[in-house]
Formats: sequence, C-alpha cells, structure tokens
Amino acid sequence: MKLSKLFFGEENPSLSRRITLLSILAVTLLSSYGMWTDFIPSATWMQWGFYLSTAGTALITVYLYWGYGTGRMEIPKGISKSKKVLFFLLLPFLMLFILWLALVHGVADAVTLAIGNHYQKSALLLKEHTSSRRSCNYRLTGEALDSAFPNYICISSSAYDALPTYPVSTTLEGKITALGFHVQSIYRNDANPVVHTDSAPAALRR
Repeated sequence: MKLSKLFFGEENPSLSRRITLLSILAVTLLSSYGMWTDFIPSATWMQWGFYLSTAGTALITVYLYWGYGTGRMEIPKGISKSKKVLFFLLLPFLMLFILWLALVHGVADAVTLAIGNHYQKSALLLKEHTSSRRSCNYRLTGEALDSAFPNYICISSSAYDALPTYPVSTTLEGKITALGFHVQSIYRNDANPVVHTDSAPAALRR
C-alpha cells in the first residue's frame, strides 16, 4: 500500500484533500502541544486568540457542513441517525476548543520560545495532590497560573514533599512575548531550590 493511500485514503488525492488532511494533522499536533506545554497567554492574546479561533471555526464548520451536505464528504456507514445529529451539533464546539488550544497555546508558545525575551515573575503557589490517570498527581496551582491550560504545573513527588502545605513565594522564570509567558523554571524564594524545570520533564511530570 502506498503511503499516500494510507494517509489520504487515496493513491492520487486532490490538492484540496491534501490541504484539508494536512491542516487537520497540524492543528491536532499543535493543540496537543498546547495542552502539554507550560504556557500562560497574555490577556490581550487570550481575547484576540478567541476571536480568531471563533472565525476559523465558523469557516471550517461551514466548509464541513457543505461537504457533508453535498456528498463530497461521507460519514462512515452504520452510524445511526441520532449519532449523526449529535455529531453535527457538537462539531462547532469541538472545533472551537481544538483550534483555540492550538492557536492560543500551541502556536503562541512556539513563537514565544523562538523569539521571546528572558523574564522572571514572582508568584504565590500552592502544592496540590490528586490521583489522576490522565494527568500528573503532584501539582503547583495559583492565581498566576489561572490562564494556563491546564491551570497548574506538574512537579515531582520529591519536590511536592519538600514544599509546605501553605502558599509559597516563588519565582517563575522563562521567556515572554506579547503573546504570553513560557515557564521554564520555578524557584522558591525562601531557600531558592529548583521546584520545576523544562530540562527534566520525565522526572517531574509524575
């Protein structure tokens, strides 16, 4: 089987099909990256990013509705009518969330890492423990992270044990642009040990 048929579903896909599927792949990867990275978007970018995501969602939704309505796109056979209706009702909301995550967090963080300036910010953070199969068990939360997605930063169990139960004064260090702030390291201001760094994510994200 040729690679083009495996990926595009056809041996000789049209240009529009290539663009559509590659765009979906790019947005999916960017949204996944946006959910993984420690990025805090600025208030201005949050607002404009939402507007852009909404406009993009409207265009994509109209295109998809047109494609399914004209028969140029097909829903897999065997799906009940009620599930088809549910799919079309939820499609705009799902598209908005994925596009927003890709644009506001994924793209903005990549740009910030590439051209951002060094930046430090003081913040009061509180440790939090939870049993989660989908995320980390040991976290830092606080008002400074409210705009992040998710709104916490994962830390190691040893860092969690070393922190007190009350909010701790910390310094967030990383890169910043008009789009937002990428957090690379977190230091305690009282003793100055490293609580979190980008350099060892495997050890810290447990």
